[in-house]
Amino acid sequence: MWLLALIAFADSSILPVLPDLLLVPMLLLRPERIRLLTTVCVIASSAGALLGYAIGYLTWTTVGQSLVAAYGQANHFKSYQQLVEDWGVWIIIAKSFTPVPFKFIAIAAGVASMNFVTFTIAALIGRALHFVIVAALVALWGQQFLQLAEKYRCWLVGLGILTAVGLGIAYAPR
Repeated sequence: MWLLALIAFADSSILPVLPDLLLVPMLLLRPERIRLLTTVCVIASSAGALLGYAIGYLTWTTVGQSLVAAYGQANHFKSYQQLVEDWGVWIIIAKSFTPVPFKFIAIAAGVASMNFVTFTIAALIGRALHFVIVAALVALWGQQFLQLAEKYRCWLVGLGILTAVGLGIAYAPR
């Protein structure tokens, strides 16, 4: 469980590792722990989002402002800040429905100096929505998925190997 919390925290702040990859098997193996595991993910991920926000905010205040000014992009950045002020809560909540790591939106909110309390509430809502949806899908269709995975195990392993080889070839240093 501590590893799940660590991964959920890191996903929202520093590493591109999705906690869903550990949460789903844990939910499948221990469905009676659905509330506990979901709560751990929500709390750890929300705490990680606060660190992500701090990273964005501190980076912006230490070097970002100088770079934007040096490149003459202050007006464009003001537009970005206005967009975050107007739509930031909805952007953060909508992000909950995507597989994009949460750290990107947390850091971007910090860079834009989004209101911290508003960000915290939106992050809690967004993270809760995300993990409750994942848990609900596992609760509803988890056993059927396991049965299909067992039935087509050889095909899934083959597909996984082909995907890994394909990604290795596509991203190999040339």
